[in-house]
Amino acid sequence: MTTKKQIREFIDRWDGQGHEKQETQKFWLDLMQNVLGMTNAIHNTEFEHKTASGGFIDVLCPDARFLVEQKSAGVDLDKKEPRQEGQVTPVEQALRYADNLPFSLKPSVICTCNFQRFRFYDLEKDPRATSSPVADFTLRELGDHIDTLTSVFDTGNSRIVAERQLSEKAGILVANLHNAIAAQYADPDALGSHHSLAVLTVRFVFCLYAEDAGLFPQSAFSRYIESFDAARLRRGVIDLFATLNTKPEERDRYLEPELARFPYVNGGLFAEDIEIPRFTDPIRDSLLAAGDGFDWHRISPVIFGSLMEETLSHDQRRKGGMHYTTVRNIHKVIDPLFLDGLKTELEQIEESRDLMNDRAWRRKLGQYQDKLASLQFLDPACGSGNFLTETFLRLRELENQAIADRLHGQGYIDLGGENSLVKVSIDQFHGIEINDFAVSVAKTALWIAEQQALDDTEDIAGQTLPHLPLHDSGNIIQANALRCDWNKLLPADQCNYVMGNPPFIGHQQRTEQIKRDMELVCGKAGGSLDYVAGWYYRAIDYLKDNPTAEFAFVSTNSITQGQQVAPLFGHIGERGWHIRFAHRTFMWDAQTTDNANVHVVIVGFSRNKEKPVLYSYADIKAEPAESRPEHVNGYLLAAPDVFVTARSQKKGTLSPMLNLANFGSMPLDNGNLLIETPEGHAEAMADPIVAKYVHPFRMGKELINNKERWCLWLADAEPGDMRKSKFISRRVAACREYRENATKTGDAYKNRSTPWLFRDNHQPAHNYLAIPAFFSGRREYATCDWYGPEIIAGNKIYTCDDPDGFNFAVMESAMFMTWQKAIGGRLKSDPGFSNTVVWNNLPLPQLSDELRQKVIDAGRGVIDARAGHEGQSLADLYDPDFMPADLRKAHQRLDKVVDAAFGARKPCANNEERLQVLFDRYVEMTEKIHAPRFSAGVQGQDA
Repeated sequence: MTTKKQIREFIDRWDGQGHEKQETQKFWLDLMQNVLGMTNAIHNTEFEHKTASGGFIDVLCPDARFLVEQKSAGVDLDKKEPRQEGQVTPVEQALRYADNLPFSLKPSVICTCNFQRFRFYDLEKDPRATSSPVADFTLRELGDHIDTLTSVFDTGNSRIVAERQLSEKAGILVANLHNAIAAQYADPDALGSHHSLAVLTVRFVFCLYAEDAGLFPQSAFSRYIESFDAARLRRGVIDLFATLNTKPEERDRYLEPELARFPYVNGGLFAEDIEIPRFTDPIRDSLLAAGDGFDWHRISPVIFGSLMEETLSHDQRRKGGMHYTTVRNIHKVIDPLFLDGLKTELEQIEESRDLMNDRAWRRKLGQYQDKLASLQFLDPACGSGNFLTETFLRLRELENQAIADRLHGQGYIDLGGENSLVKVSIDQFHGIEINDFAVSVAKTALWIAEQQALDDTEDIAGQTLPHLPLHDSGNIIQANALRCDWNKLLPADQCNYVMGNPPFIGHQQRTEQIKRDMELVCGKAGGSLDYVAGWYYRAIDYLKDNPTAEFAFVSTNSITQGQQVAPLFGHIGERGWHIRFAHRTFMWDAQTTDNANVHVVIVGFSRNKEKPVLYSYADIKAEPAESRPEHVNGYLLAAPDVFVTARSQKKGTLSPMLNLANFGSMPLDNGNLLIETPEGHAEAMADPIVAKYVHPFRMGKELINNKERWCLWLADAEPGDMRKSKFISRRVAACREYRENATKTGDAYKNRSTPWLFRDNHQPAHNYLAIPAFFSGRREYATCDWYGPEIIAGNKIYTCDDPDGFNFAVMESAMFMTWQKAIGGRLKSDPGFSNTVVWNNLPLPQLSDELRQKVIDAGRGVIDARAGHEGQSLADLYDPDFMPADLRKAHQRLDKVVDAAFGARKPCANNEERLQVLFDRYVEMTEKIHAPRFSAGVQGQDA
C-alpha cells in the first residue's frame, strides 16, 4: 500500500531534475517499486523497446498496456520536435510508436512525461489522443493523483485479464453452441459421435474467427447461416464445409454465389467426413449469437484453448488428470528452457549492428530467422495445445522483430518459397494427446495463432500477406503418449525440446490401465511413482541418442519428495541427465473454472554441463527468487545427489541417539468405536460399565487444535461387560456389520471376528511423544506434544518412546523441520512425517553426555514457555504471525544447541545453512555404513 511518506520521498529525490537518456529507467523503476510497491517491475517493464519502424520506446509495460514517451526535465510537452517523419509533439510520437507495435503489444494508455509533469491519454476512449489528457499533473501533485497510476497497473486492467475476459465470453458462446449441438446426437458419448461433435464445434469456431479476421468476406459466415431456417441449415452447413475444402479450380463452375465467395481453407480442417446431426432453432440461434457483436479476431488462442475444454465435464478432467497451464506458468517452462536464450541472441545481434556492415548484419538476422525456423518442439501431453501455441506465438514475435530489423522501414515484396518473409511455421510444433476433443482444439488454436502472427507481420511489412490456405499439419495426434512411439511423430534426432504438463494422477486415482502403462514404461519402479513420472522415463528414452536436446515438465511436487525421488532422479542421473533449471513448489493457478488445487514444481533437464538455475518461493503464491548454485538435486535443493530412502524400523534409525517412532492405532470401524460429540460422550459416561472403557482419542487435528474426541478402547474389556452394556453391544454390532460387508481382501473384513477392537493396537504403555502425521507448511516448528498412555493415539499420529525429552527437543528444532520439509512427502503444501524416510534417516551424530543434556534442557525450555500460555492450542502458539515472543526465544535457544549437535561450526543463520549441514552429515554417516561412495551421489539404504 502506497504511503504519503513514500510519495514525499520520491518527490524529493526527483524534484527539479531528470535526464531522458540517463535516468528514465531509474525514474520509472523508482516510481513503480518504491511508490507503487511493484516488486516485479523490472521483469514486467521494457526500456528502449524497438519498434517495427526502427524507433525506440522509452518505457513499455506490455501486460499493463502502458507506453511512456519520456523527455528530460524542462522540455515542453506541447513543443514539436524534429523526427524522421517530420515535426511531432511527444504525444504524437507516442502514438506513432504505438501504431508500429504488433497487436499483442499495443497500449491502451500512453503517458508523456518530463520528470516534472505527467500526462495520461486513454486510447480506449480517445484512440488518436486528440482530446485533452485524462490526467495532467506535476510531480509535486503526485500524491493527489496516485490513483491514476495505480489504476494503470491494476491487475484487473492488465492485458492478460482483458484477454481472459474476452476469451471467457467466447468460451461461453462456444459452450452454448456445443451443448445445443450435443443434444441432437443420438448418443453424444459414443466415440464416433464425440469426435464428430468436437470437430464440428471447432469448425464453427474457425469460421467465426475467419469472418472477423478478414479471412472470409466481412460477415459472410453469419449472413450465410442467417439465410437458412433451422430445417435447412444442416444441408447448408454440409455444402459450406465441402466448399471450404475444395480448391477454386476444382469447384463446380456453377457454384452458387453465396458459396463461391468463400475461400479455400485446406489444412485438413474441413476434409474429414463427420457425423452432423439435424439442426434446431437453439443451434441456429447459438451460431448467430456467437457471431453477433463479438470480435473473434481478438481472442487469445492460448487462453481460449483452455476454455474450450470447459465443455468437458469435471469428472472427465479429473479422471484424465488434466489441468491447464496459464500463460504465466507456461513461461516458467519455456523461458529458461529456450526462450530466454533466443531473446538474448537477438539482442546481441541488434547490438552488433555498429560493428559490421549492413549486408553482413542483415545476413546474420536472416540466419537467426533460419535458426528459429529449424527448431522442433514436442509436447507429449499437449491438451488444448497451450504450450505449443504460446511457443509458436513467441517465436513468431521474435521473428517479427528480426523482420522489422531487416526491413528497417523499407517495403517488402514476397517472392514466395525459400525467399518467403515468414519462415517459422506451425509444422515445427508436435503434440500427443489422448483426448480427441483436445486434439481438435489444439489444431485450431495453432491455426488461429498463425493468423494473428501474420497480422503482426503485415503491420511490419506494410502490405498484405497470404493467410490461406492453411498448412495441412498432421502434427497433433490422438494417442496414449506412454504407449505410442514418439519417433513416428517426430524423429528424436530432429527434436530440440520436449516440454509440457503431463497428467496429475496420484496413487489413489490409479486405474488398471495406468498401472499397466507405468509398468511398461518404468518397470518395477512404476509401482512407487506417480503417473507423471512416466513422461520423464519416456523423454529420456526418446532422446537417448540426441545429446543436445532438452526437456522440461510441470509436475506435482510429490515427485521431488519422499520415496519417489530415488527411483525417478536416480534413473535420470544414471542416463547422464542433470537438472538445468527448476522451480520449487508453487501454487497452481489454472485457467479453467475448475481450478486445480495442487502444488507443483517445474524441472528442466539437459546433458550440457552448465550451472543450473533454481527458482525458490518464499510463499507458494509469491514471485520466485532466482539463484545459480553449483548443483541442484532431486529434492530441488542446492545440494549433492543424495537419495534418502526408507530405513526400516526393525533395523533402527541412522542415528543411535534417536528412539523409534511408530504409527498410532487405526480404528477401521466406520466410526462405531469413536465418540465424536459431547452428547455422545455424556451418554457413554452415564453408563458405569462404558465409563471404564472411554478414553480420549487423538488424531493430528485434535493434537494440534486441542480438540476433544473419545473412543471405546476395549482391548482389555471382559466379554461380560460388553454383553451387559447396551451402548457397547450396539456399537460393536454396527462395527461387525460394517466389517463383514467390506471388501473381502481388505483389512476391515479380515478383522470382522474382533469388531470390538481397533484394526491394530500400537498404544504405548507409558508416556509417549505424540507426532502429527502432517505439519502445516506455514509453521516454522513441529507441533508435537507429550501424552500419557490413557490418551489413545490414532493412525494420524506417530508415537515415540521419550522418557527424558531428548527426542522431543530434537523434533522441535528448526534443524528437524528443515529436514522434514526437504525430504518428506507432502499433502498439498503440508509436510508429511514419515518414520521410515524422515525420522529414521535424520543424520544426528553421536553426542557427548554433556551435549545431550544441553539438548534436553533446551527442549524443556520450550515446554516451560508453552506452559505459560494455558488454554492455547499448538495451532495458536505456532502460528508464525502470532507466535509468542517467549516461545520463539525458547526455540531459538534450542536451535543454537541442536545446530551444534548436528555439527554446525556456529549457529546457523537460516535454514539453507542447516540444509547444507544436514546433507553433509548424511553423506558422512552413510559413507561409514555403505562404502564406496557413488560417484553420482549417495543412496541411503536400510541400516
